[in-house]
Amino acid sequence: MASDAPKAGPAPEPFQATVGRKALGVALAFGLTLLGLFGLNAVQTLLDKPNEVVVATIPDVLLLWREEEPSAYFWAFVLIAFPPLALIPGAFGVSHRQFVPLMSPRKRWAIVAVSAALVAAGVGVGGVFGRAEVAVATPFGVSWLKDGKPQEYWSWGAATSIAAACVKGEKAGDFALNYDVAFPSGREANLARPEDKIADLVPRLAVLDARLRAGGVPRFTSVEPGCVEQVGRPLTPAERETLREVVGR
Repeated sequence: MASDAPKAGPAPEPFQATVGRKALGVALAFGLTLLGLFGLNAVQTLLDKPNEVVVATIPDVLLLWREEEPSAYFWAFVLIAFPPLALIPGAFGVSHRQFVPLMSPRKRWAIVAVSAALVAAGVGVGGVFGRAEVAVATPFGVSWLKDGKPQEYWSWGAATSIAAACVKGEKAGDFALNYDVAFPSGREANLARPEDKIADLVPRLAVLDARLRAGGVPRFTSVEPGCVEQVGRPLTPAERETLREVVGR
């Protein structure tokens, strides 16, 4: 005669096993993300080597900067960060409010494998489509390099216009310095960049500005009151006056 007693459910997971499972999920999520970011940085460093070799052979380099492809890096970061941080914690039951039933170990590791594949794809996207161009400005002109090969070169005499400005920035009380040189192809050399140290930038800009003025390149300027004093705070009075001349007419 069949027993009417209810069947016992699966034994509850021991507390230590629960903590270990959740800790493993967190470690895998952040570990894969960090591994992807380090991998992207390593790929960028490797791909920059040919440009570094060429730059080392160029004499009288005044300014050097990178021009990256923002959309490629956006998708690279999405692929690197979103899958592990969004999928793995849920698969390992990390969330206090678990909206889906706890997955079996086999399904958990399948999620980890898919996340790892997407992270690797993100590194590939950043490496293949996000390769930066390196711009090199000398007293004679500016060139753009990619994979160690020249993509474009213009002498300063070929410049079509200069846009020099010292104006208010996005934040209140903040000012920004711009010095952009346009060429017939539509390419612009953005010679004043936020990451540049102003004390190093001003004397180098002065050299290029003198070349461009000698060539009679049309210039458009805008200087707001107090900007030169604010931007040029680390400069000596003589250097601040040079900055004023560079962004002036």
